[in-house]
Amino acid sequence: MPASGLAASQPVSPRRKLLAACAIAGLFGTPGVWLLQVIVSEVLSASACYGVSAPRASPSWSGFDMWMFVISLVALLLAAPCAGVAWYGLMLARRVAREPDAHTHAHHHEALRTPKQLRRDDLSRVRFIALCSALVGTGFFVGVVFVWLAPWLVGPCGKRY
Repeated sequence: MPASGLAASQPVSPRRKLLAACAIAGLFGTPGVWLLQVIVSEVLSASACYGVSAPRASPSWSGFDMWMFVISLVALLLAAPCAGVAWYGLMLARRVAREPDAHTHAHHHEALRTPKQLRRDDLSRVRFIALCSALVGTGFFVGVVFVWLAPWLVGPCGKRY
């Protein structure tokens, strides 16, 4: 039975695993932190600032500002390393692209291409994913910062100071 490209796959190098972890941190870590921050903040705001039929002028419990600050602080402390790791992945991908003997893994369906073409295409994909990860991570980190600033810009329960 002939070996297919999937059955004869090569082991993944530690550098590839690190690049994948960096990409996951930027593409899923930072957006996930932002989403949790928004969900938790909105649930607490809704329960503290809205009654049965009308909005309240002030929060119904006294520790509301502290809870919002703590939630945003935790989100910042989690999102900053995720975005930083994504940028580290981009720098690592650029460094890998400069190496003359970067690892190339040819699949069966790519047999007609030269090793140089395979390496160039593979490195282009890695750099693209790393760039997307860094940009997404940075964008959602900025979103975390804006959600953190919102209570000070608007005030509790939407009332301006």
